[in-house]
Amino acid sequence: MISDITIENFKSVLNVSLPLGRFNLLIGANGCGKSNILEGIALGAAASSDKLDYEYFANRGIRVVEPRFMLPAFEDTVANSIQIGVKDKEGYPTVFDIRYDNNAKPARWVNDNEFDMEEDAQSDDIDQTNNKENKDDILKFVVRGNKLFAIPTNADLNTFLIYSLEESKLRRADDSNRTYPMGRHGEGLFAYLKDLSQRPEGVDFFNEIKENLKVLDWFDDMQVPSGQLSMEFNLKLKDSYLAETINTFDQRSTNEGFLYLLFYLTLVISDETPKFFAIENIDTAFNPKLCREVTRRLIELARKHDKQIIATTHNAAVLDGMNIFEDDVRLHVVRRTIDGYTKTNRVVLKDEMSMPLSEAWVKGYIGGLPDNF
Repeated sequence: MISDITIENFKSVLNVSLPLGRFNLLIGANGCGKSNILEGIALGAAASSDKLDYEYFANRGIRVVEPRFMLPAFEDTVANSIQIGVKDKEGYPTVFDIRYDNNAKPARWVNDNEFDMEEDAQSDDIDQTNNKENKDDILKFVVRGNKLFAIPTNADLNTFLIYSLEESKLRRADDSNRTYPMGRHGEGLFAYLKDLSQRPEGVDFFNEIKENLKVLDWFDDMQVPSGQLSMEFNLKLKDSYLAETINTFDQRSTNEGFLYLLFYLTLVISDETPKFFAIENIDTAFNPKLCREVTRRLIELARKHDKQIIATTHNAAVLDGMNIFEDDVRLHVVRRTIDGYTKTNRVVLKDEMSMPLSEAWVKGYIGGLPDNF
């Protein structure tokens, strides 16, 4: 698990250090830089995986813009590279120094932390890196031309991406244009569920999914299409309120809240989804009370299935699903300084509050609200 992330010189973020727990929530006004923080982490993941080409940026959730817009554009601020630092739970640091190389053909983003094994094999950096007990956890070896390069990497960071669900993608029954096992916008969910249903471990997986779907009072049962050769990906859902004459219906008829919840449960429970990921606007499609319960359940499931989550929200009810007295549950307020820089601070409570966290946020006691009106 990752314990700390630092981001320097990325968009509105000049220097931010984010101490992470198991479940991390970012709150703040629109445009304060929450998404920039998530994209900075995703950029570090791209560097860690040696995939800094534009085609990989969008797949991780990084908005593709001109190189000059990836760097800070404040007055009296000059930066030529972006630094993303990562510490694992053992405190071991990995730093990625990322810059746009106009001299490359074609011009592209590069990670200056790559080591030429032929020229730098005896360097202090390589020696220090090799001192770690399992160097495969922090080095990726690639051949370019006739040279061998070592790339600093982080196993937990490698697969990080930002999920931003879209209802239209969630309702689609085919699995086209998805990354495995599910796409960032929800595509491929039903094809993946069908795949899981064919496996022996699918029984326990679906039992856990269904148990948590019962947070929706109408939910009675869910079945996935049988037959490995069938191209049928529609779910069969049963509503406890409906008459027996309408036995089941599929995802085209259900409400969007069900689809969002099903995706998040699959994301956290599956062993094949990323260990570390972000969810933008985790409150989308949920009733305020449901926001609270879904947040609480996702935290418990993240602990059970060893997942690490960063989420953003604009719905105060999400905060009430968090117990921030538990060290692995962390609330971060994101804001812009008077100069426009993105900054964060972790909300830490010493004593029990006399009001819910949601009320404290709305009343302005913990920050994270616009202050220009």
